[in-house]
Amino acid sequence: MRLSIIFVLVMMLACQTQNKKLGKAENTLEIAAEVSRTSGSETQQENIQCNQSVCPQLRNHNASKQSFEIYMLNSIPVAGFQCDFPGINIIESDGGLLKEHGYQTSNSAARILSFSMQGTLIPVGEGILTTVFYSDSVQEVCMTEIIFAGMGGEQLSNNAPECMMLN
Repeated sequence: MRLSIIFVLVMMLACQTQNKKLGKAENTLEIAAEVSRTSGSETQQENIQCNQSVCPQLRNHNASKQSFEIYMLNSIPVAGFQCDFPGINIIESDGGLLKEHGYQTSNSAARILSFSMQGTLIPVGEGILTTVFYSDSVQEVCMTEIIFAGMGGEQLSNNAPECMMLN
C-alpha cells in the first residue's frame, strides 16, 4: 500500500513538471513567415523569425504618399493595439487587419490606438495591420511604447521592430 502511494505521488509530480515544460514551450512558440517585399521594381523574400506572441514590422514606405505599413505576425489572437511613433505627425491610419475586423482606430500626432467594441479578435496569422499616413517626417521612424492586448485585456509579448528610414 505504501509503495502504491509513493508511486502515485511520483507520477503526479512528473505530470506537473511535464505540464510546466509544455506551458513554457507554448509560450515561446517560434513562428516564421516568408514576406514579400517590393522595393521599386524589385521583390525580395524575407523570413521573419518571431519568438514572441506578436511581431510587428515596419515596411513598404511610400515617400510620395508619406505612408508606411505596420505588418504583424501573431501566434495568439489580438484584441487591441497601441503604439507611438515619435518624430512624425500621424495624420491617420487606415486599412489592413484593423479595418477588416471592424476595429475602432484613433490617433493623436504620435500615437495609434485600436480595439474592437464588439470584442472581435484578430485571429492567429499574419498580414498588414494598418497603413500609417504622416507628415513632418524625420530621417527615420521608430515604433515605441508598443502594446498588444489579447482576450480579456491580457498584455501580449511583442518585439520592437527595426526602425525604418524615411528619407
